[in-house]
Amino acid sequence: MISYEDVLSLHFYDKELFTGSYQGMRYRLERTSGGEADAPDLFRAVIWPGPYNYATTRDEQKSAATFPFTEEGKKQAVDWMNEQWQARQAEWPKR
Repeated sequence: MISYEDVLSLHFYDKELFTGSYQGMRYRLERTSGGEADAPDLFRAVIWPGPYNYATTRDEQKSAATFPFTEEGKKQAVDWMNEQWQARQAEWPKR
């Protein structure tokens, strides 16, 4: 499973997004604007089947969710990605 430590600290997301993979499932975690000028920032987690990267994968194959940009939100994002991997194992390519 993806661990909380795998997705790095909150400060990393000030300038970068994070991508990784777990047993056929690719994922991307990034800091994004809450939409409104005074809305808090969010984590946006996206998952898709490998082996291709985010840019070359069709949007229809991607699933996304948002979470508060906090340590708790980071944990929620990791939990969501792990739940998606578990529930949708048939979608992830086997090596």
